[in-house]
Amino acid sequence: MSPRLDLVTILGCTPEEAARLLRGRPVTPGEVEAAARIHYDWRRHLNDPESYWLTISQASRILGMRPKAVRKLLDSHRLPHIVHASGVRLMRRHEIEAIARQSAHQVIPTMAARA
Repeated sequence: MSPRLDLVTILGCTPEEAARLLRGRPVTPGEVEAAARIHYDWRRHLNDPESYWLTISQASRILGMRPKAVRKLLDSHRLPHIVHASGVRLMRRHEIEAIARQSAHQVIPTMAARA
């Protein structure tokens, strides 16, 4: 399930900044994410537990993996992500959390079978 379109959260800015960036016009989710690729200040949200975008280190904590393992998954295109204008790869929190939940459900039956 994807979250509702919240321009301020996706862009990581104030409502006034979002209105200025998007020129106050109606936009699609794709247009907002395209603007975020350029304008999102990912450093400002490194410790934000509700940020829309995640860096590799944030995703690694949610997935319970080392950052190196997350990088390998990104390199092999096995995790959805975008590339910020700065070159940093960003992942959508809701997608990473869904993958983490799915992975947790897959591990439990395997562990139970071993008991």
